[in-house]
Amino acid sequence: MEPGVAILIKRADISLAHAVEDRDFSFLVEAFHEPAFDMPAAQWPGTSVPAYRKDYRLAHPESEPAGEGSDVVFLAWDDHVPIGRAMISRNWNNYALVDDIAVDTAYRGSGVGRLLMDACVAWGRNEGLAGIMLETQNNNIAACRFYERYGFELGGVDRLLYRGLDPQSREVALLWYLRFDRDFRQGAASDAAKRS
Repeated sequence: MEPGVAILIKRADISLAHAVEDRDFSFLVEAFHEPAFDMPAAQWPGTSVPAYRKDYRLAHPESEPAGEGSDVVFLAWDDHVPIGRAMISRNWNNYALVDDIAVDTAYRGSGVGRLLMDACVAWGRNEGLAGIMLETQNNNIAACRFYERYGFELGGVDRLLYRGLDPQSREVALLWYLRFDRDFRQGAASDAAKRS
């Protein structure tokens, strides 16, 4: 990304969710990590595997088309080029569910994911929901660390979710929550200050 280029986040019609399908949303898998509720994701023990790139759009082509089932789509734009998206819906439990959040590999680490998540949080607050929830996997530690830095907390682990697709799968579903009744970014700093 060029310095000084402004990234714009715009709410889009659901039908435009596919506008970023040609972008590279893959991620590098180097290990399967064992989630722990009492330690940061960066410290979770992992079992190394030969490195490979994973893209869920290719791994699960039977998935519903982009935007299906989502209430809102936010697209990230660099000039006139879509570079990321977040799809979000109202879940049954009064949380906003991030159905998908993805940033082109060339733009990762530049704040685009944070801008997309900020849009999701604003939407959830405006809808009067209790917070934001999402699911990722134990092989995507970069995403886990991003959610943790943003203020999400690990709320649940589902070791069987991906076994329906592959009975031998080592992927573990991780459920992350950002509750609006508590600002975790301030709470984490406050907790750290109390321990020191």
